[in-house]
Amino acid sequence: MMRIFPDGVVITSGIYALLTLSFPFAVMFGSLIEATMIFHLLRSGSSYLNIFPSALTKSSYKHICRTGFSDPVNTSLSSLSMFTSMLDSSSLLHQFPSSSIYMLSVASSYLFSTLGVQSKDLEALGPQFAYRYYSSLIFLSILLFIFVSFRIAYSCETMATVLLSIPIGLFVGMILVMQNEKLFGKSSLNLIGIPQLSSVTQDGQKIYLCPKV
Repeated sequence: MMRIFPDGVVITSGIYALLTLSFPFAVMFGSLIEATMIFHLLRSGSSYLNIFPSALTKSSYKHICRTGFSDPVNTSLSSLSMFTSMLDSSSLLHQFPSSSIYMLSVASSYLFSTLGVQSKDLEALGPQFAYRYYSSLIFLSILLFIFVSFRIAYSCETMATVLLSIPIGLFVGMILVMQNEKLFGKSSLNLIGIPQLSSVTQDGQKIYLCPKV
């Protein structure tokens, strides 16, 4: 399960967007593709500039630490992954930033930031909706902590790589949300499909716009 994690995040979001024909999820899928491209730029840049937080150990190449789908032809630990270049051996030697931690940080930041954009709408709908903003922060933080702890426990990444990969991923996720809000509007971030507060009437009554089905 851990092997397909970074690729599975991108692929699952694309499948869900296709099955539901949801515009916000389609935008999220495109954003994760964009985050993948940014990841390769970061890794290529760190490799070219020879910038690495710390050296990898033999534990980093264990089967449980590798990511990607198993290669049906080659029985070695090589993988078929959007985050590993099969034509560039340096991708196996230089693992900064960590693909798994980076993508989970991007996805977590993206989901939480979308709720942050809709925080006023959630509060206006009442306490039964307002708690989702805070519960998402707690849940995503716990999920990120558990996954990072697993990677550290099995020596898949060094502490320096973890401490640098997380803020990079969180920053990229927030930037993608800001980008999508500017390009496609607030409705493109409505992943949970709540009515959006548009304006108020002259007597102060709230007006909601329900998302199209």
